[in-house]
This record gives sequence, C-alpha cells and structure tokens, in this order.
Amino acid sequence: MMDLRVRGGTIITMDDERSIIDADVYVDAGRIAVIGGPPRRTRRTVDATGMVVIPGLINLHDHLRDLTPGIRIGEGLKIDALLRAYWRLTEVMGPEEYRVGAMLGAARLVKAGVTSVVDHVYPFHVPGLAESTIAGYEATGIRWFMARGIMTQPYKPICETATNAFRGIEELADVIPRERLFVAPVSLRQVPPSLYTRARRFADRHGLRLYTHIAETPEEVRQTKHEHGARPVELLHKLGFAGEDTIMVHCVQLSAGEMRQLAASGSHVVHCPTNHMKLAKGVTAVPKLLARGINVGLGVDTMGDVIGEMRQEVLLQSLANKDPGAISPMTALEMATRNGAAALGLGTELGSIEEGKRADLVCVDLRTVHLQPVLDPVWTLVNRAYGHDVAHVVVDGRVVVRDGKLADVDERSLVEEVAAVTSSYLKRTGTS
Repeated sequence: MMDLRVRGGTIITMDDERSIIDADVYVDAGRIAVIGGPPRRTRRTVDATGMVVIPGLINLHDHLRDLTPGIRIGEGLKIDALLRAYWRLTEVMGPEEYRVGAMLGAARLVKAGVTSVVDHVYPFHVPGLAESTIAGYEATGIRWFMARGIMTQPYKPICETATNAFRGIEELADVIPRERLFVAPVSLRQVPPSLYTRARRFADRHGLRLYTHIAETPEEVRQTKHEHGARPVELLHKLGFAGEDTIMVHCVQLSAGEMRQLAASGSHVVHCPTNHMKLAKGVTAVPKLLARGINVGLGVDTMGDVIGEMRQEVLLQSLANKDPGAISPMTALEMATRNGAAALGLGTELGSIEEGKRADLVCVDLRTVHLQPVLDPVWTLVNRAYGHDVAHVVVDGRVVVRDGKLADVDERSLVEEVAAVTSSYLKRTGTS
C-alpha cells in the first residue's frame, strides 16, 4: 500500500517534453512512485478534481524575517536609503523576531504553492538567531535553505567579524544537511572583496554552496569600478567566487562581457521582478541571459508569492523589451520550477513531476469564475491565478496544505503571535 494518491487532476509535469496529462499521482516514501495507470490502494487521498497539479514552486530569494512591511520609514526609498533606514530598526531584533518572521514568511509562501525557499538571513548581531530561524521554518513543513549572510560593514551595531561569521556557518554545517546551507556574503556594500575570496575557499573546504546580492544599481557599478577597477559581476569572477555552485541575486546591471562570464562560469541568476519594480532597480535582462544558456530562476524578495512573480516576469519583460513574447508563460513556469531546482543543485530531484523524483506537488483549483474559461492551463496559471487559488500542497510526500489551510500550523494563533511580537518590536524601535 502506498502513502498518498493525488486524484483527478490535470498534471503539468514540466518533464523534458513539457507533457500535460490527466492522471493520478501516487506517492510513497516521499517520492513520486507512479503516474497514471489503474487505481492503487493508498493510506491517504487528496482530491484534485478540477485542479492543475504542478511541481512545487521554488523561491530562490527571500528575507523571511521581515516584520515591517508598509511602515512609512521605508516607503518610497531606493535600496541604499532603504537599507540605512532599516539597519537601525534591526538592532532591536532578536531570536523571537527571527523565529516568528521565518514562520510567518514560510507559512505565507507554502500556502501559495512554494515548496522550497532560500532565505537570505542576516545580520547575526546577537546569539541564537540561526537556531530560532530554523525553528520557524520547521513549524510550517516548507523545504528551506538558509543562505547564511555575512555582514561585516558598514553599520557597526549589527555587524559581526568575519571570524565569527565563518565559525557560525561551520557550526551550522555540523547540524543541518549541507545541501540546505549557503555561504552568503551579503553584498559588496556589506563586505569587502577579500571576503568573497575567503568565502569561496571556505565553501570548497566544507562542501557548501555560495550566494550573494550583486549588480543591483548603477551606483553599485560606479562605486565598484572606482574602488576596484571592475564591474561587480566581473569582480566576483576575478575573485573566484563565481561557479556552478554559485547563485547571484538581482544582476540588474550587467555588461555583455559579464553575461559572457556568467555563461562560462555556470553561475545561476535570480530575478525578483516585483522587488525590482518596487525599488526602481531596473530590469534584469532575462531573455538575453536565457539565450546565452544562463540559468535564471525567480525570487520573491519580501514581495508576494511565486505565482505572482511568474506573471510579473512576463509583463515586465514584455514592457522592457517592447515585445509581448519576450518571456512566454511556459518560460516563466520553467523559471519557477526546473530552473529553480537546477540553481539549488537538485535538478534530478525537484522541478518536475516524474517518477522517482521527490514528491513536491501543488494543486491549483481552476474551478473559480476569475479563471474561466480554461483553454490552456499553463496560460491560465501564469496569467490569471493567484496564491489563494492553491488548494493542496505536498512537500516530500507530506500534505502540508489541505483545502487552503496549513496542516501543521494553527493559523489564528500564528496571526495573534505575529501581531504581539511585531507590536513589541516596533515599540522598542520607537516607530510606533
């Protein structure tokens, strides 16, 4: 007897042929055991009648500890000014804020069909932050990856020494799976170039992957050229940071030469379209990157959910390239599934619905007025659906969302806890 049957859905497999089939999916021991065929006995059943079943969505970049969306102190600011405003607030954050923020962010994502998330966590200015953050993830059932940030400059109250940072990462590597952990210098604004070289050597020594923000703004390009004689992505290649095990987030400001370097190194790129629009960063040249064979995935970056980011990718690239076909709905879905899995080094495990792969499945209910008529399920998913259309979510064979509700979290209690922790936190900052 198998563990789970997902019955009656239309499967957007995202396999090599991009097959779309009407079939049941059978799950056993956390993996997809059988697709289609005669009915089999299972311990549990999820009814996906009238739904599309898609691979779990992958959010390659977020900061889940965000408990201050919409406060006036940050509204209307571009990224550098925004960071300076928020660094002061971060001084009073502690383990409880990190735990609750991680739990809330992960819960919000998994309800909207995200089964895997990379959380870029920093700063580490007081003890216990990493452990509390992991406890927040674990409560929700999401598959989490921690990009353990390193921030040694410029705002001293929340900075740590490089020695303490690498010691903290080494301690984490002893207690969590190494595939879940990235060595993540925050950016060239927050660490010196020499630390990128040190991060590469450390990651190679410990079998870890690398991660950073890079090339977000024209000012970053100007400053990096002035101080170091190279553009940001060019500099990372010179420092040895780039590679097939490296994820570079944003990459808005790229030269043709840097694109060639990215392609040659095999580095992965994350585009966060809504965040880029919100903070007026510009548009990552995703069609050009994909055409060069560079793997590009999607990041939410505190904005919404991956279904929304797929739609934003299509719309933003249409406008920027003056071409309604610059990014197709299928390409956007690839970025959110297969490309995300490849960036995590898990392309053989995640990103498509195929026998033998990990059972990450998302059932999106298409039986609502705002999605009708459904003529092409991929088009409808990307152009019309929302996170709240997700009915069921399976992660590693476990049902973590059923009928739109979290299976392991009391949502009302979580809302109340978030309100209490946020109120206390903001009072300590003097902003409420």
